[in-house]
Amino acid sequence: MHQTRKGNQWYFGAKAHIGVDSKSGVVHSVCTSAASVSDVHMLADLLHGDEKKVWGDGGYQGQTEVIRKAAPAAQDMTNRRAKNNKAR
Repeated sequence: MHQTRKGNQWYFGAKAHIGVDSKSGVVHSVCTSAASVSDVHMLADLLHGDEKKVWGDGGYQGQTEVIRKAAPAAQDMTNRRAKNNKAR
């Protein structure tokens, strides 16, 4: 376990990283890490290699090469950060 800060809030503990089949909802992999470890560092451990599509939030942005190595047939479907197009 380790401590980390998000904004002005401090957290102490561990994280669970979970790989889930998108069609059946069945959990196929679980990894744990210290709270200070970024989600992207655990991505390769969550993939079993037979994925067709890999879904993830913006925290996994830019990990196409990691996905390609761990699951060659998978399509990267991770969310992209939206551009801020506010009119001024």
